[in-house]
Amino acid sequence: MTALLLAVLLSADGGAARERLVSSEVSAGVGFLGAAYTMNGARWGDALLTPTVTARGVFAGFTVDGGAYLAGPLTPGGVALSVDAALRVGWTGRRWSLVGGVNLQWTPGAKPATSLLPTVRLDVDFGPVGLAVGVFDHLGLVPVHLDAKLGRFSLGWVAPIGLLAAADLELPDGFGLRLTGFAFKLGNAETAMLSLAGTWGPR
Repeated sequence: MTALLLAVLLSADGGAARERLVSSEVSAGVGFLGAAYTMNGARWGDALLTPTVTARGVFAGFTVDGGAYLAGPLTPGGVALSVDAALRVGWTGRRWSLVGGVNLQWTPGAKPATSLLPTVRLDVDFGPVGLAVGVFDHLGLVPVHLDAKLGRFSLGWVAPIGLLAAADLELPDGFGLRLTGFAFKLGNAETAMLSLAGTWGPR
């Protein structure tokens, strides 16, 4: 089954000479992350500021992407400061892109202080509409998502109960702005985030 999927994806590539689905890009921005937990009838919540940097390089199809963010509490006595980073490698064709790797979280004072999660993302172009599927995507913040992309906008579902949306605004000289938001409930935890980032990449 895996070999069949790989063969289909490679046949859909259509050769390195044609335009690929995604291209090299760097971004930097800031987000506001809210997290709430319910236990034994009580509810706790924290608000965090998340400065973030990401980068993606596409080299004749071979793709590397990654990034990092710092999560700092906005109120005294909140959750501990943490750093999250991700690195993925894969391949990008004309109508698809697949990358996989790991997310690393480091929280000083926690036991254990570090944790690792796998991360995978698949983007497929079906012409007027594209689809994206991710596991621990968006630097590990989104557990599982499936979203539809129409032009520079996307809207999707976050498992088990949630939504994700994003919009890109093109600016001159390869620059742009990206607004991303998501909210979901997983077990006794509720998470929501809104972020704005500046992007740059050759077009």
